[in-house]
Amino acid sequence: MERSYSPKKAGEMLGVTTHTIQVWDRQGRIKCLRLPTGRRRVPESEIRRLMNIAEQRKEAAYARVSSHDQKSDLDSQVKVLKGRAPDAEVYADIRSGLNFRRKDFLRLLDDVLSKKVSKIYVTYEDRLARFGFDLLSWVCSKYGTEIVAVNSSSPQEELVQDLIAIITSFSAKLYGLRSHKTRKLLQTVKEVTAKR
Repeated sequence: MERSYSPKKAGEMLGVTTHTIQVWDRQGRIKCLRLPTGRRRVPESEIRRLMNIAEQRKEAAYARVSSHDQKSDLDSQVKVLKGRAPDAEVYADIRSGLNFRRKDFLRLLDDVLSKKVSKIYVTYEDRLARFGFDLLSWVCSKYGTEIVAVNSSSPQEELVQDLIAIITSFSAKLYGLRSHKTRKLLQTVKEVTAKR
């Protein structure tokens, strides 16, 4: 006899709520069994069928740099990501990682929330977000999307990158992004952190 699951357990396996399972049953999108008590049970074959549909979602590759003079680095990121996931759709932005109003980032997030993306490949976690990566990863997991960082930084490298991002953001607001003072400040920070 085929194994079956409660709507709650089936929902957990499919990444949806119990209410969604009930709605799908009423709409005929999923075939539930009924116990003599009237309660629903979801056959394992139905869960597998729906999981196969979910597995047809696309993979995504997200690349980001902060400024136009880093375009070659953006191209390098895309090359690395396409080497890892050749069929992935590429999303790329030239914008600070502290700014969440990035055109392709928001397009990618829309696709995640629409359950169109199974995996997001990034070269480093900070390419997706300088801060709040754990929250972003948690939200993606709730929609069945896994984030894969192809490379990993040491804790010291991550701290230096975070420090540079903070200084860039605040000095740009204070002096302007292209000002001499901002460039001088960033150069000093890079020199000091390189010595450590």
